[in-house]
Formats: sequence, structure tokens, C-alpha cells
Amino acid sequence: MCLEQTLASSRIEGHQPTPAFLADMEAFITGGLCEEEVRRRIILRAQGTDRQART
Repeated sequence: MCLEQTLASSRIEGHQPTPAFLADMEAFITGGLCEEEVRRRIILRAQGTDRQART
């Protein structure tokens, strides 16, 4: 499945990708980031959001 299809499916489910996520996906597609780095960034952002929600 291509990125555009994945994003469309995600939007149908009510999720809106952040600009940071979209930038990471673009960097991954163009070879600027490896899969592990993309995963690490996503996890760090999610953990940060979770911490903010608890305070």
C-alpha cells in the first residue's frame, strides 16, 4: 500500500497526521531516514504527548 492510500485510510478513521509525521514519511521515502529512525521518532512523539496529557 502506498503512503497516500495509508494516509487516506487513516483520515477516514478520524486520525490527522501531524506535520512532523508527514515530514518523517517524506524523509523515509526519499532515503533521508531509515525505518528504525522513523519508528524511534514516532514513539518519542507519542510518549511526549502521553506525558503532556497526564500533567
